[in-house]
Amino acid sequence: MANQRSKTLLWYPIGMSRTLSPTESMARAFITLRGADPDDRDALSAAVEDATTELQAGLADRSSYSKTEAAHLLDVSSTTLEKWIDRGLIPVVQVPRYKRDRIPAHALLALAGEVKQLRRQGRHRGLLVEALSRLEQEDPQWQREFDDLYGEGLRAMQRGDLVKVDLDSFGPDD
Repeated sequence: MANQRSKTLLWYPIGMSRTLSPTESMARAFITLRGADPDDRDALSAAVEDATTELQAGLADRSSYSKTEAAHLLDVSSTTLEKWIDRGLIPVVQVPRYKRDRIPAHALLALAGEVKQLRRQGRHRGLLVEALSRLEQEDPQWQREFDDLYGEGLRAMQRGDLVKVDLDSFGPDD
């Protein structure tokens, strides 16, 4: 049988196939990258594209991450992540089987990729704002997810339907 490849399936004799586990997808991505000729730009570019496909397949069934996992992926402290969440810069969602808020996977992975790229370029300050700005301009799926999570609140702010509240003014009688 010809050596055919699929994004998430190994090729077996006709009628026999199985879905790859996340670990297998990562291993295949690693092998693809290691096997690429670094002196051949086209081959290297194709290997990176194939590895990206393998990794996305391995992460496909992961819909959210804990805040601790998110902080590790963004390479920031949990305190910094909480500040970003409190400011509304990073979306959180409630997932039924978890007690605590979670970070949507696609949004987090896209953001972490942008932050990593900015760090490689030597940027160290204002990473989150720059990464968010890039994503808002360049990634239609990010735009849709951000609008789904925050759109109504942002539109209410633009209409002036929200009232600013000074939380320090609240007391035990409120």
